Amino acid sequence: MEKKKIISNQFLLRLYFRVLGKDKNIKAGEYLFKKNISFYGVIKTLNKNNLIYRKITIPECLTVFEIVRILEKNKFISGKLEKLPPEGILYPETYFFLRNENINNILKRMELKMTEKLNKVWKKKYDYLKSKNDLLIMASLIEAEAKDKNDKYLVSSVFHNRLKKNIRLQSDPTILYKKNLNKVNKDLKIYKKDLKSDNPWNTYTRKGLPVSPICNPGNEAIQAAANPYISDYLYFVSDGQGRHKFSTNLKDHNINVKAWKKKNEQ
Repeated sequence: MEKKKIISNQFLLRLYFRVLGKDKNIKAGEYLFKKNISFYGVIKTLNKNNLIYRKITIPECLTVFEIVRILEKNKFISGKLEKLPPEGILYPETYFFLRNENINNILKRMELKMTEKLNKVWKKKYDYLKSKNDLLIMASLIEAEAKDKNDKYLVSSVFHNRLKKNIRLQSDPTILYKKNLNKVNKDLKIYKKDLKSDNPWNTYTRKGLPVSPICNPGNEAIQAAANPYISDYLYFVSDGQGRHKFSTNLKDHNINVKAWKKKNEQ
């Protein structure tokens, strides 16, 4: 503070707090002092413990690997990762933290927030969703498939209808998840060999939900997973403009797919 010319004499400041016995009440952390602040202004700021909170925003649909990388690159976050959290359990949101907060503490807060969200919406009303983890898996698929709020609930209805009828979900993001697991540079192309390569996340070769979430979903996707629109839809495909086209039969779906391919060729 003396070097930054916030105070002219550090001895006087130390003496003031020690004489009054308030030196141990000052919390460690970052403080903001305005330019040309008075000596008593400095004392007032320290007495009030007006610490600066940093913030970091975690977008929806990142994997735990990607979230941890973001936290590790933040110069104001300290510590070493104890262990990689389970996929899907980190709630995406803006988090506030003090300088040098431990990365594991922030991850724990994100886990608690996701648990809180799941607890609020979980109701055992579907035979094919056995647990909160199943709901989380469903929400992750929805988050990966749709960005539009209305589409999220429609995509949810498709997945619910397919599970009810014991039809494979055939969700492309599940293929990409396994293909890019823990990779920094992702390959977003899907080939026929990828669709045929069996693994616990491949919803083209296996029925039911994948073995784990494929990303960390936000609140809207969680709500959609628990409360799908009532529909007869069994198929959907991108409309090439950020939304989706939905259909109840394969014939209409193939027409929508052709339309999507035509737009991509233009």
